[in-house]
Amino acid sequence: MLEKETSRHLKGKATKKKIFAIAKELILSKGYNKVTVDEICEKCEISKGTFYIYYKSKEDIVRKLYRDDMSEYMDEHFGKYVQENKDANPADKLKTFMMVALGFPSTVGEELTKLTFVVYLSLNSTETSFFSDCIKQELLYEAIEEGRTQSLFSKDLSTEEIVNYVYSFLTGACITWCLSEAGYDMGKESEKYVDALIKGLQ
Repeated sequence: MLEKETSRHLKGKATKKKIFAIAKELILSKGYNKVTVDEICEKCEISKGTFYIYYKSKEDIVRKLYRDDMSEYMDEHFGKYVQENKDANPADKLKTFMMVALGFPSTVGEELTKLTFVVYLSLNSTETSFFSDCIKQELLYEAIEEGRTQSLFSKDLSTEEIVNYVYSFLTGACITWCLSEAGYDMGKESEKYVDALIKGLQ
């Protein structure tokens, strides 16, 4: 019995992974608005009922797509930086974290970034920012805690408050970039504001 349940579970995971991979390929190649759930199901050779077992909607896939890609991007770039610069100043770690995060929207493109904001807003999420669902927070928390311990960051704000402050800034920067039709280099243009934010935390 246990063996059958395990086999069923593995089959379910494989189906969900297949749906996500095909939906991602279709959305990125054709554009979100030109892809339907029916088309995804046809390509996956599954019924609509099967699709809805694993995903609530096409929007649910977009949210997961952005979150997973951003998590991977942050692990690869910021995680690597922390690993190679363990003794870096906490303020430098925080700046690097923010600059890496600001570089991600340009990597995945304006359309997917806009879609993710639309999906996030439609979900009525209780999270302060969709970044809290996209980025592993451990390394960020560690950098801020280290900075507070060394009195580099104000102790008037808790670590949680500083994280939310950072996420609010990143959210605002991304929305502004989207509204400009991605008309500028967000990382380059935002660096002076990142410096001002970090200075304000000290």
